[in-house]
Amino acid sequence: MNTLRDKVKAVADVFVTIRKEKVYRLLLTFLAVVTLFGIIAYLFEHNQPDSLIKTIGDGIWWGFVTISTTGYGDKYPVTTAGRMVGILTILSGMVLTIIVSGAVASILVERKMKEGKGLQKINTTGHIIVCGWNQCGGKLLQGFRALSDKTKNKIAIVLVSELEIDVFSELQFTYSSKYLSVEFIRGDFAHEPVLENANIRKAKSVIIVADTSGPHSINNADERTVLAAYTISNLSPGAKISVELFNSQNEQYLKRTNVENIIVNGEFNSYLLINSALYPGVPQALKEIMTFNVGNEMVSRNIPPNFVGKTFTELFHYMRERENSLLIGIISETRKLSIDDFLSEDPSSIDEFIKRKFAESEKDMFADTGGKINVMLNPGWNYVIQENDKALLIGG
Repeated sequence: MNTLRDKVKAVADVFVTIRKEKVYRLLLTFLAVVTLFGIIAYLFEHNQPDSLIKTIGDGIWWGFVTISTTGYGDKYPVTTAGRMVGILTILSGMVLTIIVSGAVASILVERKMKEGKGLQKINTTGHIIVCGWNQCGGKLLQGFRALSDKTKNKIAIVLVSELEIDVFSELQFTYSSKYLSVEFIRGDFAHEPVLENANIRKAKSVIIVADTSGPHSINNADERTVLAAYTISNLSPGAKISVELFNSQNEQYLKRTNVENIIVNGEFNSYLLINSALYPGVPQALKEIMTFNVGNEMVSRNIPPNFVGKTFTELFHYMRERENSLLIGIISETRKLSIDDFLSEDPSSIDEFIKRKFAESEKDMFADTGGKINVMLNPGWNYVIQENDKALLIGG
């Protein structure tokens, strides 16, 4: 989200860019010229009885005031030589100011152009990255906008694809709102540098759609999806990844990744058509559940801590009476292990040494030990609520 921290990071990034572009050399030259002229003015002025520049500090102060064209008038040279130095200081100030301001402006313009072309690294955190684009991409952004407008919660989307700039500009204009921000990184989402520009390590979740943008076609969409899933799992082991495939047979290649949800294109079409013929009303009900801007949608929600150890029926009645929601299932997520699970209960110097080494490695050694999701629809009235369970609800 665009927080104060993000804005501070953006400003800091500008200063880092200025340092990399050697602009600081121009600034040092600027300071050196001011100091030099200030000292020269002091040498000419300090022995005069009516002089206002009696110390080196006075001379440098006069140099800064003069070269910046501020002109306070508290210090000024009274000798002819001092006034000649003043003229040189003013002329030098004009030239140096133009050079420095031009250099800084060119850097800022270049950054803005890169942002417009989707080539500049973003500083957004806690965002959702959408990799790729196809004919259903507009509906995806439309759904995010409907959800954010309905819940009044801000959502930040970063679209990574090879779309043309004018196409993205149109998408941004169409779907951005008060609660939904849409940014763009242009490039192949299967490449690490492109994902780094999207700030993949700080993303909340990732959606990989079957990409047909740019030079890509349906024929190699699943291949690129699998490659991107492996790349993202390596760069951000804790990222929650959802993917779209064209061929269900390619699901087997995603077993060793962090992919939590796999949607096969057109997988539910036959189900909806059969129900529309045999059970009228079922497709309409499913459409309402799966649409954010009408009726009651299906959502997951944290269960109040006081219900841990209680039964499904108790939670069902609570959600129905207090939240006006229909509890239809439980989402159980296994807890990820940590180093604390393997250390003794009584801390020792060895334990602290092990913890420090794990922290220094900056790697999540237990990324694959938890976070697996198990969905239980209608688990039974006597099912006992566990600590990491979430409620699967309709409405509310």
